[in-house]
Amino acid sequence: MCRIFVRVLPNASCASVVLSENGALKIKVMAPAVDGCANKAVVDFLRKKLGIKEISIVGGSRSRSKIIDFGDDFSEEQILTMLLQK
Repeated sequence: MCRIFVRVLPNASCASVVLSENGALKIKVMAPAVDGCANKAVVDFLRKKLGIKEISIVGGSRSRSKIIDFGDDFSEEQILTMLLQK
């Protein structure tokens, strides 16, 4: 099971993945943090970017810090490599 800790930044001007100076993974989404809109936007963005259908938020659904599950078919290293590709 591949799970990755991320920090979500809602209300961004465009959706993107950023690696901060301290090595934290940040996901920017355009949706506001209201009624689960940002959570849905994060999952939709990751599904589209990675081409993986089985993505879910398993921790932090009401927080900007989240744990995202990518299923059993991928390692953390593979997911990070795919996310940080341009």
